[in-house]
Amino acid sequence: MLRVLRSPWWQGDRGSATAETAIVLPVVVVMMVAILVTGTGIGTQVQLENAARGAARELARGEDAAAATAAAQEIGGPGTRVSIRVEGDWVHVEVTRSLQLDAGILSGARWELSADASARREPHLLEGVSP
Repeated sequence: MLRVLRSPWWQGDRGSATAETAIVLPVVVVMMVAILVTGTGIGTQVQLENAARGAARELARGEDAAAATAAAQEIGGPGTRVSIRVEGDWVHVEVTRSLQLDAGILSGARWELSADASARREPHLLEGVSP
């Protein structure tokens, strides 16, 4: 009769935890980086939306373009660029900002984010309308 030599049941999975960790860990790291980059992008986009709305509101209330630009740059953060357009009763503001990663696997990656907002100027600011 042949006897099959087997290792005891507690030694059968020896090293499998290390192998599973070696396979899963890179996937977990990539997912964490993706979550952090996405979160940063979403946060910056919300900041730009608020900056565009704030500048459009300033212009609609009768503030000058310099004050609206300063408000948008304050809300939007460093590197925020502001474009203002007036068309009749409406003011349009577009705010853009580059998001660049300086460290990590995606070092040097760059995204251009933008937001825009429009607002109708207050009636007392329109020409030919009496208060």
